[in-house]
Order: sequence, then C-alpha cells, then structure tokens
Amino acid sequence: MISFLWKGCSAILLRVQDLNLLMDPGDHFAIEELHSIAAWVDAVFYTHEHTGHFDPDFLSSLIREFSPYMIVNKGVFRTIRRWVDWDRLIKLKEGESTEVLGIRVHALRAVHPGVHPVVFLLEIGGKAIFHGDSSGFSHMFEAFSPVDLAFVPSGSPSPNANPKEAVRIIRALVPRVVVPFHGDSSELQEVEKRVRLANLNTEVVLPEPGELITLEI
Repeated sequence: MISFLWKGCSAILLRVQDLNLLMDPGDHFAIEELHSIAAWVDAVFYTHEHTGHFDPDFLSSLIREFSPYMIVNKGVFRTIRRWVDWDRLIKLKEGESTEVLGIRVHALRAVHPGVHPVVFLLEIGGKAIFHGDSSGFSHMFEAFSPVDLAFVPSGSPSPNANPKEAVRIIRALVPRVVVPFHGDSSELQEVEKRVRLANLNTEVVLPEPGELITLEI
C-alpha cells in the first residue's frame, strides 16, 4: 500500500513502508500541515534548485522540526552544503545510486535546465517508484523500467514537459500506475486521454492538490 499527497508543481508527500518522504516540496507545504498528516518526515528529496521545487527557508524549517535525510542534486547541494549536517546529506548525480532508510535511490539526468537536475527512482518494499521532476522525455528512463508507480510531469510551467512528452515517458517506464503532475488540470486530463487512446496497459490516477490518495499496489 502506497499513499501520496500532491501539492502542485512536483511537490509530493509519499507514505510507504511506514516512512514519510517529501519530494520537491518547494514551499508548498506547511510544517503544521505535515504534522497533521504525517506526524514525521524521514527524508526530503530535491531534483533541482529552481523555485517551486526547492526553497531554502522551508528546508531550514524541515531541519529544525524533523532533521530529515536530504537527497539532493548538485545544484541544491551547492546551496546548502555549508549549513546542513553532512551526516544527513547525500548528493546524487545522474547514474549514481545510494541507500538510505532501507530505500535504494537511483538518479538519472532530467531533461530540464539547471545544475545537473535529476529524476529519481526509489526501490522500497519490493516496489519501484519514479519521480520525474519537471523533465521531458529521455531514452535513459528505459533503464528504470518497469515501475509500479510513476509521477510523470505533464506541462506548465516546465519548458520541457507536456502531455506528448509525458506519454513518451510512460511508454519508456511501463508503470502499473501513473500519476500525471506538474501541469494544469487540462494538461493532466490530456495525458489521461492520450494514454487511453494509445491503449497503454497502465492505470491513470488524476490527483487534486491536497488530496490524500491511497493505492493498493
């Protein structure tokens, strides 16, 4: 069983194997909100350093409140390396992997501007979960296939993501369940439509911002 809550952009609270993981939270969450939903945050992941994905002030609040592990790309690492606990900090570049809290974490290069932006694959409890940042399609993503759950960027405000690119990513990953995100409602619905027309064997879950969704996978 996997639960998640999407807060817009690519901000995800992921609950799996009794762990609460934040991915690209930006400043979309409030500390009080996290306490009410999750009680604790075990780790936070950052794909890249752009506003909307990474906010240093919010990260400072997370550290004071939860002292989470931080798994970050090179751009975020450059910003925070002088004021965080290195025992809790892990930098990942494309092609690198690490293990933390029983999670095997893999990174590949995202198709997006920034300082070595990445997408993540998390392997935990026998499940493979993809977080696609705000990336366009890359053939490299096929290395992660197949996955159980894929959070796939679908459009604005990314210059690289759109529904057509999202479907190419879905074809590459072969996910059991796909959640379109990082886009407006019309873009997310367009992804669902294109998946249906392409007869792809995957379930599409359209999230609403702030909705806690539980998946039986």
